Amino acid sequence: MKLHHVTMNNFMPYKAKARLDFPTDEQRNVMLVFGDNMRGKTSILNALRWGLYGRALGRHSLEIPLHEILNKDAAAEGDWTFEVHIEFEANGQTFDLRRRADKRAMVAIPQRPEDFQVQVHLAKDGIPVRGDQVEPEINQIAPQQVSRFFLFDGELLQEYETLLIEGSEQGQQIKEAIEEVLGVPALIRGRDELGAILKSARKAQQMDLKRVQGLDALAQEQANLTARQDALEKDLQALVAQQETVRGDRVKLDDEIEASQSVYQAKIKLDGLLDRKKSVEQFQAQKRTERLELLSVAWKDLLEVKVGVRREQLEKERQELTRQLGNKSVTEHRVNVLESLVRTCECPTCRQHIEESRREQMAAELGALQGELQNWRDSTQALQSVSAQIDALNKIRGANVRDRVAAIETDIQNYEVELTRAENEIERLRDEIHGYDTVDIVRRRALRDEKIKEEGRLQQDVANRKKDIDKIKGELAVAQKTIEGMSQARTLRSTTKARLCEDMESIFSQSIERLRDKLRETVQARADEAFHKMTTQSSYRGLEINGNYGLSIIDDLGRRVTVRSAGAEQVVALSLIDGLNRTGRAAGPVVMDTPFGRLDLKHRDNILTYLPSVTSQFVLLVHSGEIRPETDLAAIAARIGSVYAIKEVNARQSIIERETL
Repeated sequence: MKLHHVTMNNFMPYKAKARLDFPTDEQRNVMLVFGDNMRGKTSILNALRWGLYGRALGRHSLEIPLHEILNKDAAAEGDWTFEVHIEFEANGQTFDLRRRADKRAMVAIPQRPEDFQVQVHLAKDGIPVRGDQVEPEINQIAPQQVSRFFLFDGELLQEYETLLIEGSEQGQQIKEAIEEVLGVPALIRGRDELGAILKSARKAQQMDLKRVQGLDALAQEQANLTARQDALEKDLQALVAQQETVRGDRVKLDDEIEASQSVYQAKIKLDGLLDRKKSVEQFQAQKRTERLELLSVAWKDLLEVKVGVRREQLEKERQELTRQLGNKSVTEHRVNVLESLVRTCECPTCRQHIEESRREQMAAELGALQGELQNWRDSTQALQSVSAQIDALNKIRGANVRDRVAAIETDIQNYEVELTRAENEIERLRDEIHGYDTVDIVRRRALRDEKIKEEGRLQQDVANRKKDIDKIKGELAVAQKTIEGMSQARTLRSTTKARLCEDMESIFSQSIERLRDKLRETVQARADEAFHKMTTQSSYRGLEINGNYGLSIIDDLGRRVTVRSAGAEQVVALSLIDGLNRTGRAAGPVVMDTPFGRLDLKHRDNILTYLPSVTSQFVLLVHSGEIRPETDLAAIAARIGSVYAIKEVNARQSIIERETL
């Protein structure tokens, strides 16, 4: 398949006609469309999707309603028609496809999808195709299920990265989507239809068994098991439907929350600033109180100099008095010793008689010491008086008020600056969230959290119901074997039919698993080939697929690489998508929207070199932050067949212009 032209009229941001001509030369099969965010790159992807399949997708793959597709400026002017015209070739034939939506005649202003009527026209080699054959014809060329592998954006890459998480709910959903593309559901539907036929056959068998004497108990047991199976399957259907509803509600809440994320963050920041403002005001009040307390004792600093001089004098007096008291005590002791020696004329230690001359010397020393003692006044009372004065003066010590008040003033000023900044930011945040119901935003977040819990509960309930159904099926199989073992029942036509249906259902179940295994092997081989062409790490052995079609990188020692960069995750996801694309259909165009957000230049070069070689056309919808024309396109310069740029007219309208690099 090759795209030739696509023309959009009043489609999303493209008012009136906008046309893209795709390169058809096999050697120059790359097309680049540059555009800033919110200007209409994804709308081109959706134009192809809506033109081919009648569906345009928004975030989380939710369908965009028809009345949201129409260009707003065209609607304001009363033009309620939008159209996509695609010209392409496939299997050696040319196709002309037009899908057009018009306001219904009885509707004044369309406000819902039902207010539009859609017409589709397809011509093959110039010959119109019957209306009921248009969809089958398109699905033969490019099945709608496969479109997710050749019309995809950065969000799809992120979805496929979740396949690496074994058992994740989203991974299970994507796995089912992959198997839908690869044809597994055809066998699943066959198995399910056989299951329905088997139920019918068993009910007929039960009616026959009731007519045979001695088998009515077996018939009743089988009837009870079948009734339980029916009840469980209805319960399962209700749970699955409820699960889808809850998921839809949760996805919608996610989008609403994301849209109001900036407001919510502003509200959190505002609450934090209000708390901080309150704390700062409390700190300021404490510092002012400390300052007042210090000022109340500032007079002590004024007296500190004079008091200090007097304190030094008194300290000297105290030291002198203390010295005198020490000397007096020593002298008194000496006087007592000399008095004893002079009076007894005998040494108290050795009991020897003291000579008269020595005794006279002692008497002279004794008289001198007694004279000194008489001259010394009693210093004890004076020492107590001086100490009391010093203690009193110590109570009048300075508080260093000046320095401490200066430090407090600095703190108060810093708090004042912080408070001013906080108040300014508070006012800005209040202006930012003005008009928004922040309480409702909080409510939606809490509701979303509850939806997530409910999703988890429903997922477990679904798994439990499936186990219960499998158990009932096992019991029914045992009951069937018991019935077939009885000669009266074995000859019944209904028993033969039930056994045949059971065997065929088993064959289909086994075929489903064999097909899944074979498809996984094929996808792994082709994804591994793509990975080796796109990765910059040549030492990796390759990729290994898991049950959910998730891919793990295997290093040169045969071990899984458990910690991978965001860029590596993206290369693995691209490898998987390429492997699925080449497994699910013949070579055709690939249109990628914003694919290189987390890739380095070398990986970009590898991807840009590889993908054009395995596709009939490679279309890149990128913004300037992903691809720099002057430096990043050298690897594929020779393969570029056309370049376009999306230019803004106003917030609701863009135009497409052809450019050259």
